Amino acid sequence: MTDPQPRLISQHPSTSGLQIALHPLALLTISDYITRHTLRNLPGAIVGALLGSQSGREIAIEHAYEVVTEPRNTNIVIDKVWFETKLRLFKETHPTADLLGWFTTTSSPEFAPAQTHIAVHQDLLQYNESLILLVLNPSPAAALSGGGKLPVAIYESIYEADETEANKLGLKFVPLNYTIESGEAEMIGMDFVAKGAGNASSGGGGEKTLDATTTTKVDVGTQNDELISNLTAKKNAITMLNSRIKLLLSYLQEPPNGATNHQILREIQSLTHSRLPLLKPANSRAFEQEKLAEECDVNLVVLLGAVTRSIEEVRGVGRKSAGIDHILKSAKGKGGGGPTFEDAIDFAGMGGPPGSGGRRLRGMFGL
Repeated sequence: MTDPQPRLISQHPSTSGLQIALHPLALLTISDYITRHTLRNLPGAIVGALLGSQSGREIAIEHAYEVVTEPRNTNIVIDKVWFETKLRLFKETHPTADLLGWFTTTSSPEFAPAQTHIAVHQDLLQYNESLILLVLNPSPAAALSGGGKLPVAIYESIYEADETEANKLGLKFVPLNYTIESGEAEMIGMDFVAKGAGNASSGGGGEKTLDATTTTKVDVGTQNDELISNLTAKKNAITMLNSRIKLLLSYLQEPPNGATNHQILREIQSLTHSRLPLLKPANSRAFEQEKLAEECDVNLVVLLGAVTRSIEEVRGVGRKSAGIDHILKSAKGKGGGGPTFEDAIDFAGMGGPPGSGGRRLRGMFGL
């Protein structure tokens, strides 16, 4: 796409009174499409449709899907046959959903539309005369410079007098405010994605490595996937914090070019005096006691698990011994001619090759 043109944004504020509610499911669909398009190096522009519901001046963007485009000269043209087929199938699945607008990407730090967006918007006006446009800047710099806000802007389109030609109306975009709104089902899905439960359950057979330096693996079961994902997220956060602290230390020890930047030093001082002390517990003694209590609880659980396994093994040996004793007593009651001691051992599952069970058991008991 070409560089955005600031003149496409109207200088007049919105007077429509539209209230936009953006749902996380639509954002996930848009981000997934952008990720696939980027990683696969697909040609063409990133364009998609926005669907949802509208009640009066309230608009809820609930769904999204990608649209096939074809470059034509300097403009972007959508494949209307594919678009109409996809829209019809989508409405069959979601009868209450209507076409509300479309989305695309931009490289503008102000999230301004580009000149190439005009042709796409005008082509889609035949499906809805009051289309809205969602523009997303996928660059990491846009996310960092947003001050915690999403790198997303939503516009409505109006016709204003053209600045270059008299007596001619031009298409302009007016920024709209939006809020993030999610239903109960979306909250459950977002919580699952945020905790990374899918990654936690992707291990082979439920085996998780307890430590990076050990090869011991324990079958923790699928019921502990949420705990594993939480611990993994905390470990990653601590690792990132450690790397950032080392970066600050390396800067303080060896400033670039040997020059001291007092502004950066003041920012580091503000950071270390306002935020990092929060990581230190207010009561160190109580913290150590709680830490010791948790360590004892963990060790106790491990010990109980070992005892449980030992009891199960003892029960197995007891069942096999009872089986051997029953077979031998039955042989004696018949007056001989029944199974031998070795046969009883092999029948109980304690022997290897036929006849070797009795010799091994006699060796164990010194017989």
